[in-house]
Amino acid sequence: MIQQWGLLLLLLALLPVGAQGENIARIDRLQPVALEQQAGQRAGLFSERRFEGGAGGVRVIGNGEWRVQPKPGVSEPLLVFYHPYTARVTVRSQADGVVRQQDIFSPDLDPQYSRRALVFPLSDDGPIEVKVEGARYPLRIAVESAPAYAAADLWHVRLVLPAIGMVLGVSMAVLLFWAMLRDRVYLLYAGAMLFQLLYALCSYGEAYAWPGLSWLAQFGPPGIWFCGSLATVMLVYLWLDYAGLRQVTPRLALLMRLVGAYGCGLSLLLLLSPWPADKAWFPDVANALFLLTNAIALVTLVVAWRRGQTHAAYVLIAWVPTLVFTMWRALRFSSGERAEPWLEYGVPWVLAFTAVVLALGLADRMLTFRRERDSAKAHAERDGLTGVLNRGGIEHRLDWALIERQREHIPVSLLFIDLDAFKQVNDRYGHAVGDACLRAVARAVSEQFQYGDQLGRLGGEEFVLVLSGAGLSSATRIGDQVVARIRHDCATVEGIDVALTASLGVAQARDGDTVASLIARADHAMYAAKRAGGDRVMDENAAVVPPHSTKAPAGASVD
Repeated sequence: MIQQWGLLLLLLALLPVGAQGENIARIDRLQPVALEQQAGQRAGLFSERRFEGGAGGVRVIGNGEWRVQPKPGVSEPLLVFYHPYTARVTVRSQADGVVRQQDIFSPDLDPQYSRRALVFPLSDDGPIEVKVEGARYPLRIAVESAPAYAAADLWHVRLVLPAIGMVLGVSMAVLLFWAMLRDRVYLLYAGAMLFQLLYALCSYGEAYAWPGLSWLAQFGPPGIWFCGSLATVMLVYLWLDYAGLRQVTPRLALLMRLVGAYGCGLSLLLLLSPWPADKAWFPDVANALFLLTNAIALVTLVVAWRRGQTHAAYVLIAWVPTLVFTMWRALRFSSGERAEPWLEYGVPWVLAFTAVVLALGLADRMLTFRRERDSAKAHAERDGLTGVLNRGGIEHRLDWALIERQREHIPVSLLFIDLDAFKQVNDRYGHAVGDACLRAVARAVSEQFQYGDQLGRLGGEEFVLVLSGAGLSSATRIGDQVVARIRHDCATVEGIDVALTASLGVAQARDGDTVASLIARADHAMYAAKRAGGDRVMDENAAVVPPHSTKAPAGASVD
């Protein structure tokens, strides 16, 4: 998977860069920017430099009023402002005096273009007056041919939409899992990924052109800040539950919760409250909390991973690339440099990578829980002394065998095994030897006939063996072998001559049988074998012979 994403980024790096400002002759500032406006013109923690034309052919401008002189000869020229984010741009052509104003929140932007840029058609090659307000990043500006820009913009849409669809699809699938399983980690995953996606869509401006999301435009930049901060809060709780950080790294997890959840939550409350009225402080505070939260989270996840928490490794693999791309992109924009295609389009695709890897981690988490559940269930069904099924476990298997008998019409028989004179063994040699005898019997039956999963201990020295697919005569022959095996293998246990033998009763399931009725008939046959002298097999038909009749020979059976 990582190799496939690396190949995708390599292909993105080979995409054409597009215009870099070579169609602009010069850019002049019309008036100095006031000190208070310079102080407010910041990209989070990244202060804007004074951009008055850019370097290397890339033209960038910041807040203030500018005069832009396009180069002549451009077919169907467009004045393009890339990645405007929160900026509001006003353009006035000196030729016709028409004033046009745009920002990414405007409902009437040209629908034939995406909102990654603000696009102003130009009617001539004359100078243009530009006013920029509210910019937190320097704006890259270019004059481009309408056909060339439309083709590049189409590529932009084709590259971004599949990544958006992938994140949306995986998140909705996980949300359905939550609806069925009610495990909070699935809800946190879906919420965190969807708000990350919404934040990216709002930052690009695309959210305001989507049906059902256009109402978000009324909130302006605070709406973007809210989505990003809420996504950070949800990510904190997701990491805590997803990687089990509260149990593995309790102190670091508490610090991460204090800074990332409570700190961001408090800043969100202040953002939503009427006080303070000026919200210009929020991006700086939110960016500081974002950086500090992720620094603490990275340390916490690394410590948890080194302590053996596998799911912390999933988070590191999934989230670190997203952090690197996001921070690098912010640094490039704040310095007024052009974001290469691999960086611009790498962000949504790395977010898709994050969604997929975390979903795989959720699947692994579910598999781990299922293994733990199966292990706990197996331990709950097993007899602690002998390792075979306990009474509840063997009755459950027998009940299932009876259901299969009715559905598949296959015979089911039951062997009831009781050790002869076992109380004397306990009284003479002690309970430790008696326990060793029980283990030896269970081992002898399981190893010889490989029915270990269907062998159970009802209690004391009583065992039952469920035989699916065996009729009464076949089960009686198997019973003869069981009795012989116990007589041979359990004659000596732990160096003590105990001479163990067993009496065995056989019963075949009939229509209308229950677990209790089948066990009762096999138990009755076993007592008949004991009355006949022990160390033998008696089936349920032979067991009904009156007590005064001749003793049935060992192994007698009637089909």
